[in-house]
Amino acid sequence: MTTSYVSLDNIIIYWEKNNKKKLDKKESSFLEECLKLISGGKKPDELKKKYSKNLIKKSALLSLKPRIIVCNVDEKSLPDGNKYSNVCKKKFSDENIIIVCADIEDQIMSLQAKYRKDFMFESGIKSTGLDNLIKTGYRALGLSTFFTSGPEESRAWTIEKNSKAVDAAGVIHTDFKKKFIRAETASHEDFIKYKGFNECKNVGKLRLEGKDYIVKDGDVMFFRTGA
Repeated sequence: MTTSYVSLDNIIIYWEKNNKKKLDKKESSFLEECLKLISGGKKPDELKKKYSKNLIKKSALLSLKPRIIVCNVDEKSLPDGNKYSNVCKKKFSDENIIIVCADIEDQIMSLQAKYRKDFMFESGIKSTGLDNLIKTGYRALGLSTFFTSGPEESRAWTIEKNSKAVDAAGVIHTDFKKKFIRAETASHEDFIKYKGFNECKNVGKLRLEGKDYIVKDGDVMFFRTGA
């Protein structure tokens, strides 16, 4: 309920700020529908299908932003949670919910990296709460990660899911998008297994992809661009 009330105020404030600018018909219609849904205790999520991403982003309405609920439990309640987190799951069944134990997280982070895996294995923990939060955040926001690799460095980049190779190149630099030729691509599993592009090519694991190629999560790419 708190989110709805905040968003209701958010709509009114947005309306007042933009009153002098005279909102166009789409903006006014969008805000009116949001106000009606939230006032009726309904989620305005369905409006995402009807209105553009730019319009929704411009409004900055809290109820239209992805949500993650984090339940902090005791050590014994990992990884499935306890009666309190179960109530939360039941009440917010369509939300992104993760279970963490802040005390365990603190213990893990206080250890040196080389000892963390042993501690987690002995504690029966497959992944840290922080890792789960990051992965859930990416899913909620509809994001993917791809990597670029060259002689000097390898880097990770964040893009929207189902982005084309040419748009992924544009995330790095606008010139890469304008002068895009192709993307030499390998999965990160193959890239690690065969220790780079050269050996991936020798075993037939390196692909040449065009600008319309849909980038997969974890792809490692080397972009070829024109002068």
